[in-house]
Amino acid sequence: MSFRFSTLVFTSMVAVLALQSSARAQTFQELVENAPPIHRVEEDWEMLVVNPDPNFNIPQVVTVFGPTNAAFDTHTVYEMNHGTLPSFGEGGMQLQVWYGDSLIGYQQQKAPTELNIPNEKIRYTTATALVNSYLVMEVKNGTSQSFGTFAEPGILRASLYTQRTDLNPYQPSNSIDNSRVTFGANRVSYFKRTAIRFYDAAGVLYAEENVDRFVHQLN
Repeated sequence: MSFRFSTLVFTSMVAVLALQSSARAQTFQELVENAPPIHRVEEDWEMLVVNPDPNFNIPQVVTVFGPTNAAFDTHTVYEMNHGTLPSFGEGGMQLQVWYGDSLIGYQQQKAPTELNIPNEKIRYTTATALVNSYLVMEVKNGTSQSFGTFAEPGILRASLYTQRTDLNPYQPSNSIDNSRVTFGANRVSYFKRTAIRFYDAAGVLYAEENVDRFVHQLN
């Protein structure tokens, strides 16, 4: 009896350790691939502008985010320190919604000035969410010395009627692959995503990655 009991205890311990090892080995990407219905995704962004030049409207930065691949489905383009619709404009920022190559709509926020302060750190968050029957994509919580506080609630936000029931096709790599410094990259020390978070249908945080993913970095 004693031997059998010891064997059962040992076997149970091995099973527990195996489960713990499996949990530790699961990557963020694996968590996302096996997620329950996801209803909100947030990404935190940061850049360091070393030497801006307002006389030439540089640098110009673009952040791409949204529920699906930017090459063929719904996505959002956030232009900072410029806007390209309906024609090019200096300074400020603009939010554009696209379906593949087809423009759905855009809105913009005027800024008090163009980027002009050396070694300025800029932070903001992009968010994609399902709210009732709408797909909501927005930029929020912006901070900058040149712009001050920007992207206040509702300013840079687009809402589209949707039949989507979840955001599970959202690929964390999509925004990194498509965002960029479009003009004046030599004046930006780095542009990176510092965090990404996935929330379930109840609004509970399901998974997050707090890793710097660089879109651009000077040598």
